[in-house]
Amino acid sequence: MTGIMPRREELSKCLRRRAFYIEPRSASGEPSIDCGVLPSYPTPRTFLSRTKTFALLVLLCAVAALVGLRFSESLQGTDFPDFYCAARMLAQGQGHQLYNADIQHQYQARYAGRVGTLYIHPPFEALLYLAVAWLPMRRAYLLWSFLNLAFMAIAARRLTNQVLPTWNWRYLVAASLTFVPLLLCCIQGQDSLLLLLLVVLAFTDLRQGRAFVAGFWLGLGLFKFQLILPIVLVLVLTQSKPARNPLVKAFILVALALAALSAVICGWSVFTVYPNFLAHLQQQPFAGIVPSAMANFRGFTYFFLHQSPGAVTALLMLSAAALIKTLTDWKRARLRSQPSSATSHHEFDLAFASTILFALLISYHLNPHDLSLSLLPISLLLHHNLGRKPRLARAAKWITLASLGILFLPPLHLWALKAGAYALVALPLLALFLFGISSARQDTATAVPAG
Repeated sequence: MTGIMPRREELSKCLRRRAFYIEPRSASGEPSIDCGVLPSYPTPRTFLSRTKTFALLVLLCAVAALVGLRFSESLQGTDFPDFYCAARMLAQGQGHQLYNADIQHQYQARYAGRVGTLYIHPPFEALLYLAVAWLPMRRAYLLWSFLNLAFMAIAARRLTNQVLPTWNWRYLVAASLTFVPLLLCCIQGQDSLLLLLLVVLAFTDLRQGRAFVAGFWLGLGLFKFQLILPIVLVLVLTQSKPARNPLVKAFILVALALAALSAVICGWSVFTVYPNFLAHLQQQPFAGIVPSAMANFRGFTYFFLHQSPGAVTALLMLSAAALIKTLTDWKRARLRSQPSSATSHHEFDLAFASTILFALLISYHLNPHDLSLSLLPISLLLHHNLGRKPRLARAAKWITLASLGILFLPPLHLWALKAGAYALVALPLLALFLFGISSARQDTATAVPAG
């Protein structure tokens, strides 16, 4: 019996380690005991995490299928045919005619069965839609809907892993699906969620000191240059030299590469044809330029002043004041930040949130679905305000919560779109820009004194 049973001392030692197993007996008949670690098995927490991920994937697939099937039957009123037909033009060697409105309408009539808004984005973006343009239009629209939700999921995962560690990325994605601009982006077959992903990647890399990579991501976002250029302008004016130089180098390299790609697609004349096309766009019957539907300073001034002589002056003054306020936010962030401290990260997050809101407010062209980009500053503000003590002052708290409530109120968005008053949505964005960021910064200064 003593030759078969393990020795008492060895057994006690293994029990204390809580991991042991008995190997089969060797040729000598004496079993051996290995006190190594047992093969890992899924824990209840891991199983629960996988279950939540699976449930989220089912939800995303259901949303994408609902959007794709519901609107693919009739793509009237959506922007996806514009992108699809532009990609078809490239596939058939008509890149040099990309900004010919008559040719675009011919392709729309052929593939979409209708004539709608024109493709007005830079030439290189049409290459992106070649990834789905090989399919019939309705199937391509369904695939792009899935890709849009994938962009959102990747952005949420990256943001929670590196910036919002106490948040669950699955819940963030589910909550974002209640944001009307995000749903509009999916319905329209637009590219705003791709831009959101690129800006999140740039933000997290810049936050970790990887300025060159951040510049690379921002350069890829130039398909919406009216939003990317203000962000880059603020970063160039506010970042220290060790961060500014690699960011600018990467951004310029990507911009030059995309410009060269555009020349290959459309010829060198694109650098005169495309600006001329945009300058005369409002003369087209299907331009898709509606200032009253822009939730920014341009839409706001147009809503109240229309085309009066004072509208341009008011727009310039508002934009200049917003730029000064954003630069001041970055200056305060540098003064109050402590190297390698939580305060430094909080100040950086708030300053970057201010930069995104600034870009949205002063952009010359802004569609309702472009407000999907505001999910980044909204998430940063909520994380800061909910996780910091002491909490916001009563007035600041109600202003912030009311602004967020308005932005996440679907009936308000639908009413504003139907009434032609979507420019008023700029008001809660402006409230977050003026009060949400400033009050959160005062909260940080109170909770963690600088120096």
